Amino acid sequence: MMKKILLFGAILGVLMSVESCKKDDDVKILSIEEQNVADDLAIQNLLDEYYYTSDGNIHKYSTTDTVSVAEKPSLRSIATANSDGSWYAVFPGAPASGEQPNGENNILIHYRLSYFTAGEGGTYTLYSSAESTLDGLGIPKENPYFYKKPAADTVTVESYYINKGLVDNLKKFHPSGKTLYDPYKLQGIIIVPSRLGYARNSNYLALPNATFVLNFEIYKVSDE
Repeated sequence: MMKKILLFGAILGVLMSVESCKKDDDVKILSIEEQNVADDLAIQNLLDEYYYTSDGNIHKYSTTDTVSVAEKPSLRSIATANSDGSWYAVFPGAPASGEQPNGENNILIHYRLSYFTAGEGGTYTLYSSAESTLDGLGIPKENPYFYKKPAADTVTVESYYINKGLVDNLKKFHPSGKTLYDPYKLQGIIIVPSRLGYARNSNYLALPNATFVLNFEIYKVSDE
């Protein structure tokens, strides 16, 4: 009797293993070209499905919300497309002046870095857990790693940290001139498809193939 039970358990284990492998096989791994197309379609979908709240955060339209497109226009209606496939949208009326980021100078920035990995046909789920200064203590950060490689790391290549697509688009914005503990009112968003970020390469966020959405306010830019 015991042998029969053990034999049944072994067979069941094999069957479960095979079924698990079948499920894994059902998840299509996109080619680079397919991933690029999926990223672009997903970005289009996100621009149609999200809007700015009064503090500059982005929020998704929902059937349970009372907000309509007429009241809160979609991001697409105010977003600008770059020729490389990235997008940016300035929050209407966001005050800003002074020296702009250039990738070499220092920035003090409040931000939420969200991400998604686009699927075939432009499917996506936006996750807000990559990095954020808006949660917890809620204090802006100087030179996040996606902007500037940490000086203490003298071994790792810059591309492991720096997201060139984000940096290039941050150059379009001016600082608000706020001090460290001033409350935020986010200035805009930047959306960078995976090919302009880390692509399929390893990175400090451990997010290959990810499209990034940066919602932010630059408080200060300095050369010191």
